[in-house]
Amino acid sequence: MAKKKIGIYGVQESTANNKVEDLYLIVDEQSICFVVKNHTNGQYIAFEYFENTPDQNGWNQLLGYLQNNSKLIQSFYRQVQFVMNTKRTLLTKSVSQGADTFYLNEFNLVFGNSMEEEIQIQAVGQDQVLVYSVPDALSTLLTRSFPTGKWTNYVSSLVSSSQADGVCLSLFDDYLIVLILKNGKPHFVNYFNRSGADQNKYLVLNACIQANTLPKDTNLNVTGYSVDRDHWVQDLSSYFANAHMQHAPDAGIGATLNAEYPNHSYAPYFIF
Repeated sequence: MAKKKIGIYGVQESTANNKVEDLYLIVDEQSICFVVKNHTNGQYIAFEYFENTPDQNGWNQLLGYLQNNSKLIQSFYRQVQFVMNTKRTLLTKSVSQGADTFYLNEFNLVFGNSMEEEIQIQAVGQDQVLVYSVPDALSTLLTRSFPTGKWTNYVSSLVSSSQADGVCLSLFDDYLIVLILKNGKPHFVNYFNRSGADQNKYLVLNACIQANTLPKDTNLNVTGYSVDRDHWVQDLSSYFANAHMQHAPDAGIGATLNAEYPNHSYAPYFIF
């Protein structure tokens, strides 16, 4: 069953002839979030968070629920971006010869082949690409509501928003993303299912080993930290040179969000 968990609204200024706001629809296996940003002043002005319990008709049910329960789905937008936040995301080198076949074969080797999805390819800098999948049913339903929507990948936005080298840890309800940046470029990225405290710490520290990164010489940047849910992060931070817990910006609706939903737990949706 779908349910609306959060709805925070500022004043939307866009009209049919003067569109000043951008909509980011962040989608994972459990949720869809509406994030509205005014591109003229850079402030976030609306946020909706819908949870879904996936089943074979899950996307149909969720989009039907949104039609009746979202205050943002019928508004005017300058541009709409569908942001896929999926474990079926692969960071690989950019190639010039036979690129599509190379990316598809590598993706299928890592994640397996599915006939009911479309493979998307997105450049990250000069010599890397993200290869990720979008379920056909989801793409069809979203495009029906937002014909001008374009797909992008959450990790790409995460890389763009991360200013400094180090280990970037993004925390969600059921999973976490570890991104390691070196010289401004992604050196390692992976999604992990949440587990127990010790296992979560091990996943992050093991990722550092794989990426040849020494935590004691590295900064840890955490987005989505919740005091109630993420006790293990404080212990993890002791392994690193410095640790920074990032929160949603206070401008726009951020002050309301941070006051009503404390501990920065929704900050991962405000990186655009």
